[in-house]
Amino acid sequence: MQELIQRIGIPLFIQVVIELWNSVILLIMIFLIQIRGNINNRKADYDIPYTKEIVIFFNAVFLYNLVDVTGVIFIGSKSTLSYWLVRIFVFLYYAAGAFQTLFFLELIKRYVAEKNGIKWLKKTVLAMQILQAPGLILLAATPFTGALYSFDPDNNYERGKLFFLWHGMSIITFLFIIIVYITQRKKADLFLRQVIVTASVLPMIGFLLNTSDLEMSFNNISVSAAALIIYIFFETHRANVTIQRSHELDLLKTQLAEKKLALEQSKNAVLMAQIQPHFINNSLMALRSRCTDCPEIYDSLTKFSRYLRSHFDAISDTKMITFEQEMENVEAYLDLERENFGERLKVEYCIECDSFFVPALSVQPLVENAVRHGIGTYEEGGTLFIKSFRKNDVICIEIIDSGQGVSSITEQQKKRRGIGIRNVRARLQLMDMGDLEIIPGEHGMTARITIRKIKGGAE
Repeated sequence: MQELIQRIGIPLFIQVVIELWNSVILLIMIFLIQIRGNINNRKADYDIPYTKEIVIFFNAVFLYNLVDVTGVIFIGSKSTLSYWLVRIFVFLYYAAGAFQTLFFLELIKRYVAEKNGIKWLKKTVLAMQILQAPGLILLAATPFTGALYSFDPDNNYERGKLFFLWHGMSIITFLFIIIVYITQRKKADLFLRQVIVTASVLPMIGFLLNTSDLEMSFNNISVSAAALIIYIFFETHRANVTIQRSHELDLLKTQLAEKKLALEQSKNAVLMAQIQPHFINNSLMALRSRCTDCPEIYDSLTKFSRYLRSHFDAISDTKMITFEQEMENVEAYLDLERENFGERLKVEYCIECDSFFVPALSVQPLVENAVRHGIGTYEEGGTLFIKSFRKNDVICIEIIDSGQGVSSITEQQKKRRGIGIRNVRARLQLMDMGDLEIIPGEHGMTARITIRKIKGGAE
């Protein structure tokens, strides 16, 4: 130990001791990050952002200290082994420093420029990375030329004539990183801002101190200090992310519980929807049985029951039905409306084809619209035309209302007519089989359903 102190001097010996302790602390920090990361991965399906990058940086700083300590220990020793060890580890020391610089430029490019879509910043960072190339070329040539550093006959380290280029480029790079932090700090999250400012300001201070005549090198000490501060920031960052993810998980659990409750309520509603139609129909049948002496009321209840039964069957059936079945729903509805409108409602059919399928309740709502909000609003009533025919490769269904006299349709009726049209169009588009077109006429409207995909064996 005494021989080492005499050979390298007290300042360098102090530097070696500090860097060795820094290396131990770095190993502990790396170990804690890895252990806690493994625990998090077992407990939750997420990683703490920037963990991999921080581990890479800490490993690079550890290597930076290790090669510097090894190089310093063998400086001044004249043995053959010391001769080669000093040259190898000094070269690695410069390479490790260059890696850290390029690494932080890559962080800025990835998490500030690319993440926020700042193209000019991405190109600028790339240019700064390319500017590191001349320094790396000088480093590769230094063992043969002594451009950046050399060794005297006693195996002591000396700066080369072009060392100022390497040193100056490092300071310029750190200044660039600081400028990016100042101008783009709002584009990065808090932890990344803390990392950028810490990893640029402290190393730059170390580089500036190295321009003095002090015998110690402050590069590694400043970088290690930056790593320690970044670790403190990282632990705060980890805690914040864990708390946030925990809140998000609790919120997700709450939402899932609410959806489960809504699903149960929906199932109950469906069950009630199935019970209520039967109850209504049975009640109508009971009332009808007491009206045998009143033929008009008896017939009306029979028609109403028939309409409800066909309507409920259509609602509960999620599959397509035949056009004939849909026309049964239409007939059931029209039988009831004839009770209301009498001679004011006339219906004419022109059915050229009926062997095809349609969504349930795709025609009946349009017929209801035509009667209630079309013919029914005219003083003298009108005629309802229901047609089906083939046109080229499609089947057309037309519901035409032709009113007579003066229409008294209200704004509310117009809105309700629009709701029925939107619902039918949505059913057709949902099944991707057709569309609905509304064609206004002089005394009424035409609703035309166009079925592109004919299922079930069309005529």
